[in-house]
Amino acid sequence: TEGEGNLPKVVLTSPHGSEAEIYLFGGCLTSWKVPNKDLLFVRPDAVFNKKKPISGGVPHCFPQFGPGAIQQHGFARNLDWSVVDSDNADGNPVVTLLLKDGPYSRSMWDFGFQALYKVILNSKSISTELIITNTDNKPFSFTSALHTYFSASVTGASVKGLKGCKTLDKELDPTNPVEGKEERDVVIFPGFVDRVYLDAPSELQLDNGLGDVI
Repeated sequence: TEGEGNLPKVVLTSPHGSEAEIYLFGGCLTSWKVPNKDLLFVRPDAVFNKKKPISGGVPHCFPQFGPGAIQQHGFARNLDWSVVDSDNADGNPVVTLLLKDGPYSRSMWDFGFQALYKVILNSKSISTELIITNTDNKPFSFTSALHTYFSASVTGASVKGLKGCKTLDKELDPTNPVEGKEERDVVIFPGFVDRVYLDAPSELQLDNGLGDVI
């Protein structure tokens, strides 16, 4: 269907009342609604004109996370993905998007690749899977992330599951982070926080401060 700025988007609807929206530009998941509430956040200043990535939701970082040899967070969030498959798995809608190399990506990262991004909407959850295939005749390395924006009340938000992790605190000097260790069972955000958690577990709990635990 047609989204903001006349950009095409895919809408997934579950019979249980949940819904998700994915823009083909950037392969960006911009909305994940459980009944009556959107758990994702899109910045008020986000633009939908292809001149810059969509700011919010779940943008892709590929083939580079953060700063580095190419543009910040790579190019996958700046390109049009295509729908290659859709399915209904036990009543749950599934869609798979595809991104391949082209002149724009080759101009900064000269490799052949294929990225498949599957999104499955369940009644109370959403799951994503990103598979990168090297279609070139030479090896490459990459970093990747799904840079998720959750709706939250910052004064009420908290995260469980990080106790014991080594930390890199970048608040004072991002180029020279201070090493530490997380001793708290529940991490809260009383002020500005810019901190990396190393070897974090595969499951964390975010209390968004709005009545939801994700």
